Amino acid sequence: MQSQLVIQVGKLKGPFRGFRTQFNRFTFSNGVSWLQNEPKYLYYYANNPRARVIYEAGVYILEVDGTSETVQVIQDAS
Repeated sequence: MQSQLVIQVGKLKGPFRGFRTQFNRFTFSNGVSWLQNEPKYLYYYANNPRARVIYEAGVYILEVDGTSETVQVIQDAS
C-alpha cells in the first residue's frame, strides 16, 4: 500500500475558480505556487480556500476544501 506524504497545507491566495487548463497557477498565502499538470475542468468559486498538496504514487495532488475533485500539480519554478 502506497502512503501519502503531505507536502503543503494552507490557504490559497485570493479567489479560487476551480481547475481550468493545464498550467493554471495556484498560489498559497506563503507565496509558494503550483501549476496544474493535467487537463481537467471544474468550476468552483471560493475566496482563500484551505488546500493541501499531497505526494502519492509518484505525483503531487492538489486538494481544495469544498471540492470533491483533485488535480495533479507540479511546483512552479518561476
